[in-house]
Amino acid sequence: MSSRKTLISKQTGQDDEEIDLITLEKSLNSIDAENMIRKISHTSISDDAEKKCNLLETITRTVQISCQPPLIPFTVQGGSAEGCLILVELVLHPDLLHVLATDDIILSISGRKISGMLLRDVRRLLEGLFAMNESFYMEIVNKNSIPSSITEILAGEDYPELQIVIRNNVYQKTVPYTTRQPRNGEIDGVHYKFVDVSTFRQLRDTNQLLEHGHYQVRFMMDA
Repeated sequence: MSSRKTLISKQTGQDDEEIDLITLEKSLNSIDAENMIRKISHTSISDDAEKKCNLLETITRTVQISCQPPLIPFTVQGGSAEGCLILVELVLHPDLLHVLATDDIILSISGRKISGMLLRDVRRLLEGLFAMNESFYMEIVNKNSIPSSITEILAGEDYPELQIVIRNNVYQKTVPYTTRQPRNGEIDGVHYKFVDVSTFRQLRDTNQLLEHGHYQVRFMMDA
């Protein structure tokens, strides 16, 4: 019962998470536009990056989670609003004590790739699974095997496939920022958030940008 209360109480921070997500929106374009295209393209992945892709597959393990409602087998922490991958927080079921550990990185849950998702969305996904008297599978990477920081992963070239997953999940929740003027039909806050150069520089200098770049003298960014 106490573990359920813990999980519910953490979900009351949704408003704070939305505020943090606004910060995240100013950071996802922080790698130069050309560099970003080079990283995402499968035809331009370096040999070292390909080795890292293979390494990630090698160190990823699959864990079966058996659910016995109303028990909660484990809790999670992190999430894109904190600039972090989804991590195991507390292992509550004794059968999982030798399977999961605090700060293990969860890459997928029941086939859903979750890197870059909000913590509250992952908790909702888990709550639905925990409520069923069935089992599901997760893909796990041991803590410290790869960086848990989203900005560190996106700034490097080691995990291109993971970068794509993160961007896809973050872009579902964010609106990119730009310093260019709105075009016909574009709505501020819907298609882009339009800011001036001084605002961009302030965001950049205070490390509020996950990624940023420039194209034809204009700055593009996600926070």
